[in-house]
Amino acid sequence: MHANDTAPVASAYQDGRGGESSARPRRSRVWRRLYLPTIVLTGAAAWLSWRGWTMLGQYGVARSISAGRYELAGPVVLGFVAVVCVIEQIWPAQRRPVLARGHLLDVCYLLFYALLVVPLIVLLGAGFSMLLARLEPWLVLPRLPGVPRWCFVVLAVVGIDAMDWLTHLANHKITAFWRLHAVHHSQEELSILTTYRAHPLVHVSFLFSAIPILAVESNAATPAIVLTMYACLGALPHANVRWNYAVAGRILISPAYHRIHHRATGRLDINLGTVFTIWDVLSRRAVFPSRNVGRAVTPTGLAGRPIPVEQSGRLRLGRTMLVQLVEPFTSIRTESR
Repeated sequence: MHANDTAPVASAYQDGRGGESSARPRRSRVWRRLYLPTIVLTGAAAWLSWRGWTMLGQYGVARSISAGRYELAGPVVLGFVAVVCVIEQIWPAQRRPVLARGHLLDVCYLLFYALLVVPLIVLLGAGFSMLLARLEPWLVLPRLPGVPRWCFVVLAVVGIDAMDWLTHLANHKITAFWRLHAVHHSQEELSILTTYRAHPLVHVSFLFSAIPILAVESNAATPAIVLTMYACLGALPHANVRWNYAVAGRILISPAYHRIHHRATGRLDINLGTVFTIWDVLSRRAVFPSRNVGRAVTPTGLAGRPIPVEQSGRLRLGRTMLVQLVEPFTSIRTESR
């Protein structure tokens, strides 16, 4: 016990209220062990989810969640991930066994994502849309009948990518968000499965990606297949392959490009793009990989392992995952542990 913790206890006994007051420092120490911003984000997520549940109740909550699961973790997405997993074994950037520890834990995160996180995303999105509805007259573009529908779909995709980039930057710049995002960066055996290694609360910060979809809705509804394709293209850069896409890599985020972002240091605010490199280039945060395919593979993860990882100690997937999800709630900052 530290010296500053003993003072309140001593004064309590001097006041003759030792039984009641001795519990106060204990409760105070418990609260000091919690990280308040994460608690606030949890409250915001719960409130938005409740608003979303209320809104979707008139359409059918189960039906809406099923539609969201089909779009974000349906046969197309899972089939795409499975194909890339096979390619990673054939042409890996870094050879690993199929049942590598990092792969096993990321499979757990994938199941967690499909079963529990997608419903949360659906409820959060519905609750957030209720808030945006109040701003709809200022957010939605007026009806422009002379412009082809596909132009607005392209505009929505570009807008989503821009909002994802801004959110990703905030996740690296703001400590409260970084503590959640650091779970994703803790992976030392990067693969396409790492896409789904994410703290559920991090999706609160990505709600603003819905604004571009709302902005074009008077002219075109963004097809679900477009959003599914975008999800696949956003997952591919995590793949354990050496692809840099050659000339196209100057426009599209490649696995080699994104691996630089995941290199084993700390809060790198470079190569933040999801699908397009344009936002990194415009902000001078783009670091393109060397075309020398024979170079050594860049290690990934977080220096010093501030978050417990599955590569250390005995393999305890459930315990490791639980600790990683609980860590952002603790008062000890990720950078200083």
